[in-house]
Amino acid sequence: MKNILIISSSPRKNGNSQMLCEQFKKGAEAKGHNAEIVRIMDMNIGFCRACDACMKNGGACVLKDDMAMVLELFKKADVLVLATPVYFYGISAQMKAFIDRTYPIWQNLGKKEVYYIVSAGLGLDIIERSLGDLDGFVEHRRLSCVRKNIRAKCNGCGSGL
Repeated sequence: MKNILIISSSPRKNGNSQMLCEQFKKGAEAKGHNAEIVRIMDMNIGFCRACDACMKNGGACVLKDDMAMVLELFKKADVLVLATPVYFYGISAQMKAFIDRTYPIWQNLGKKEVYYIVSAGLGLDIIERSLGDLDGFVEHRRLSCVRKNIRAKCNGCGSGL
């Protein structure tokens, strides 16, 4: 049994990314795993101030918000799922804020199995362009086993690719 943390960064509560997160969770739980979805939009998470105070005080951020709880879940997870829609060829602002706010614990993350759930309305090339943001985070953190679940919708016809 694995502990799975799904980070959903879509600002749309009923959007494609969120739907895919729910399905991932359902499948994981059907296989006996513990899965939890954290919706960034439903939380009070500020932007990193780049003050480096967390590096001087044992990893505690000066911002007193919900990210401390998310970081605890992150540390306990065996599997990390990063879910984002693609906006203007990149990950959502919410996902970028999450990534930046993991800075206080970056040296103590350990290896994790990582999955990407990425959705976009215009095709696979747009998704591929945005993966650099996620790949950089995962590679920098020395996390392992990246798996990608890419969903794209053809612009105009509405069919999945």
